[in-house]
Amino acid sequence: MKLLKISTIAVAMLGLSPFVHADFDGAISDNSLRQVGESQLSIPLFHAKGKAGIGRVGGKRVDFDGLAGNVFSSSYRNEDGGKGIQTSGSKHFGSSHYNFAQVANQDIWFGEWYEGEQDQGYNNRTVYYIGDNAGTTVPTSGTATYNITGINKFSGGNKLTGTFNANFGAQTLTGAITNGGLNIDINAQINAATASFNGVATATKNSAITVGSSQGHFFGANAAALAGFAKFGTNSQLDTAFGGEKK
Repeated sequence: MKLLKISTIAVAMLGLSPFVHADFDGAISDNSLRQVGESQLSIPLFHAKGKAGIGRVGGKRVDFDGLAGNVFSSSYRNEDGGKGIQTSGSKHFGSSHYNFAQVANQDIWFGEWYEGEQDQGYNNRTVYYIGDNAGTTVPTSGTATYNITGINKFSGGNKLTGTFNANFGAQTLTGAITNGGLNIDINAQINAATASFNGVATATKNSAITVGSSQGHFFGANAAALAGFAKFGTNSQLDTAFGGEKK
């Protein structure tokens, strides 16, 4: 059995989900509500084990592939015709509701979860990312630009978009995403050895500026894609998940 790459203490300090399998990397902003990691539930034609997944604490994780293909899901498409943000679950009757997106047609996902109509104030909301870490490498020189999509209280037309710029020599990741009403700026340090990034996030909404933290992970050969989230402490209404791939 493979050892986890992150110690339990480090997981607790960083606020990551403690259930991430060694072949997957991910995190969730509030792991008292949901958990991310390798999927555990197998239902023929619906869900499979061994993929990037999510589930309730104390229960089994289901794969995002299955959620995306569920008959109760729906997809929103970007102006360019590409697949956009998926939704799964009902907004009514208090059931779990997921808004999530896939990165680079790989087993890499990011998004948000909340409790349907019973959580109209988004008080029980969490953001997350999770992806297959196999074959991931991060260069130590050169630069790259990523097209990024963000999710914050997604309602069908308010996704955030923008670009992040990685300078692998300087080990920095900077950029911004916006939907007009909310702007998220990222200024993070890259750790090539762990294929991760951590740093500052700044949210601007209605002229108010809030400073929080950013974290995430690169995926694929030569850091082909990334996913992560920005977290703003007690002001979780601003918490935003994001992901994208190189231009």
